[in-house]
Amino acid sequence: MDSPNLEDIQTLREFKKQLFSVYWERFGTFYVHVMPHPDLKIGKRGLVGEEPESGIILVIGPRAARDIKIEEEWVYAELQFGYTWEQVFLPWDGIFRYFDKSQQTVTQMRIYLGKPDVPPKKEETASAETKEEVSDPESKSSKRKDNVIQVDFGSKTKK
Repeated sequence: MDSPNLEDIQTLREFKKQLFSVYWERFGTFYVHVMPHPDLKIGKRGLVGEEPESGIILVIGPRAARDIKIEEEWVYAELQFGYTWEQVFLPWDGIFRYFDKSQQTVTQMRIYLGKPDVPPKKEETASAETKEEVSDPESKSSKRKDNVIQVDFGSKTKK
């Protein structure tokens, strides 16, 4: 499979931004499935339990989210986990799925875990070689399983 180019990634990011806005306006409360991504930040909580492998499903709604800011490469929000508010940065490239409470509308999309193939400029080549990745020790996940949303996509119950 061909590696994605920057234009494809930017088009998909724009589509995901528009979908985020539509779900927010149309449903008020909706869910976002975000896959593990190097740019995903979930406050001090991080990813817990099985989330580093399968991703995390986040509730976006009037009671669970505040201060939402949509940017070029990510969406920022303060989300509530139990009684704690965490600052969350969701990269558009890591958003895999949107769905509403009833799961009547489910939108599943491609994710990109790496950086796009962009030919480096001559000036940036030398400085890019000297850069090192710095990991945030506070964002390491613990193995607790409380306050983790479990969604069963295989069954529906009628009320």
